[in-house]
Amino acid sequence: MIITIDGGTTNTRISLVSDKTIRDRIKTRVGARDSLDGTPLRETVRDGIKELLARNRLSENDITAVALSGMIGSESGLKDIPHILAPAGKEELRQAAVRADMPEITGIPMYFIPGVRTFGTDAFTQNMSAAEICRSATDCDIMRGEETELVGITEAIPSVIGENTTVILPGSHMKLIRTDSAGRITGFRTSISGELIRAIAENTILSHSIGNIFPGKADEEWLREGFDFAGRNGLGDALFKIRVMANFAGTSPEKLYAFLTGAVLREDVIAAAESERVVIGGSDPFRSALACLLGRRCEVTALDNRLAEECSAIGAEAIVRG
Repeated sequence: MIITIDGGTTNTRISLVSDKTIRDRIKTRVGARDSLDGTPLRETVRDGIKELLARNRLSENDITAVALSGMIGSESGLKDIPHILAPAGKEELRQAAVRADMPEITGIPMYFIPGVRTFGTDAFTQNMSAAEICRSATDCDIMRGEETELVGITEAIPSVIGENTTVILPGSHMKLIRTDSAGRITGFRTSISGELIRAIAENTILSHSIGNIFPGKADEEWLREGFDFAGRNGLGDALFKIRVMANFAGTSPEKLYAFLTGAVLREDVIAAAESERVVIGGSDPFRSALACLLGRRCEVTALDNRLAEECSAIGAEAIVRG
């Protein structure tokens, strides 16, 4: 039995895991962003581990390891762990995991799972120029946390992960991950589509048209309308048409939000559709929106809510156990 910690920028999830099963879980709204000196995050992890043990009547001796992934292993987290170079999968991540003893948090051995990068060498010194990064944009990227989610997905449903597969992990920052026949990460790209949709809906003139509307599932007809309109006329034109439709056609905020989502997601969908098979994680409305838009173009597998929620913990357990 192990404890896994998925530490993001704004949230931390602490899970008790055994044989790919989540026995218990604690979620907190403390993340790397809140921890300039590490103190709030350190206290959150310490208290979360203690609470999990207490309510499951366990001691530290019952737990073999604490596996940590995500931004908790960055310069803003508890320990800055270097990214490893793709291609990378479960075995490469296991070999590169860094053990750290932190008695002020717990006496259980702690293993930080590294993120993955797609550029530089093993002696990478961060000396690329901005021009070099722009010229090689699709080959120059980093991730923390998504590599562990991918391992969890591969452990749970290995039949859908393979060569010429793209795994999409949507959210504020959307990852499109390419894999090889062994399920290793061979390359990926990142967009801020999720963050952009929210910023447009809340902080531009379109906020008056859309209002505070963030539906759990987007209207599929209007998703396609936004996607197709942006393809014919460009994103900027598509966005302003939201205001026109609101003012002169009385189009509902729910439909306009779907139109916005389809327009902004267009480039991500086109990039993902270059693969024969696409696997989509994350949560709605992005998961179902992407499945809708991609379903016309390639084979699509959308994770269920449970696996999408638990894949990081399952992956962390698999990496640490080897």
